[in-house]
This record gives sequence, C-alpha cells and structure tokens, in this order.
Amino acid sequence: MYQGNNPSAIKSREWIREALIRLLSNQLYTKISIKDICLEADLSRQTFYQIYESKEEVMAYHFECLFLIFKEECADFKDISMREITMQFFTFFYQEKSFVKILIDNKLTFYLEDMFEQYLPKIDLFKKYNEKEANPDYTIALISGALTQILIHWFDKEFDLSIEEISKRTEETIMAKIIW
Repeated sequence: MYQGNNPSAIKSREWIREALIRLLSNQLYTKISIKDICLEADLSRQTFYQIYESKEEVMAYHFECLFLIFKEECADFKDISMREITMQFFTFFYQEKSFVKILIDNKLTFYLEDMFEQYLPKIDLFKKYNEKEANPDYTIALISGALTQILIHWFDKEFDLSIEEISKRTEETIMAKIIW
C-alpha cells in the first residue's frame, strides 16, 4: 500500500477505499472486482495498483482507519479498564452497524478479529498483563476472538441486550477466563 505523502495519491487512496465501501452496500465482496472499484472511484486501474496490491489491502486499510477512530474515542487507551474497553467497543461498532452488517453478510468478520489481535497489545491494560505472561499472544487471540464473536452474536440477536449489559457480560466473561 502507498505510504508516501503525495497529496494526489493520498486522495486517490481514500477515493478507492470509499468506493469499495460504497460497493459493499450493494454487492457481495466476492463479486466486486478491481475494475468495479476503479469505476466507482473514477480512477484508472494503474492508479489503483500504484496505491494498493489488492482489494484485500483496501479492506485492511479501511480497518486501520476504523481502529484509529476507535483509538481516539478511547483516549489513546491510557489507563483504560476492561469495562471501558468493552463499552467503547460495543458503542463504536453499534454506530458502525451498517458496515458490521455488511461484514457479517459477506463473512468478512475475520478482519475485525485481525484488527483487534494487532491492536489490543497496544492498550496499556494489556501491556501490563503481557509483561507478566509467558505467552501473551494466546490471551490476545482469545480476547480478539471473544470480542468479535460476541459482537456477531449480538448483531444476530438484533441487539437484544443494551450496550451496558453486553459490555458487562463481556467483561465478566473475559475476566473470568484470564487471571489478572
């Protein structure tokens, strides 16, 4: 993916990302081609391939953007508790529910899990725990998977629990599985 600071390339990178997200609201991910994305973004295939290698890379970039917003909403994760993490998690993804529904319908929720597995170790709460544990990557994998699967189940149940209740139950489940 393009990492430079050329304003034109940065705009194109965003247009491509936005085009893929728009297309996802009407088409299955597996049916969307690079050509479709380029047409929607009004950019050439050459421009696409100068910035991204694949539509999977575009999705990964979109999740990176989402996580940056999530991180800002969590005040950069300084001195955050597990309850605050779960509250922020469910509040954030409830606000992004149309996108999460697209992910569920397209069987792309693994992107959520990957994102959390990559970024949870950056949270102060997990950094402290990871310093004490011999294999912290297993705990991070457990929590990432749990958060993702609980989110999917909550969506499937059409938000039958309030954000406060789903957060409380998730926190209790995670804390019961991990010795802090």
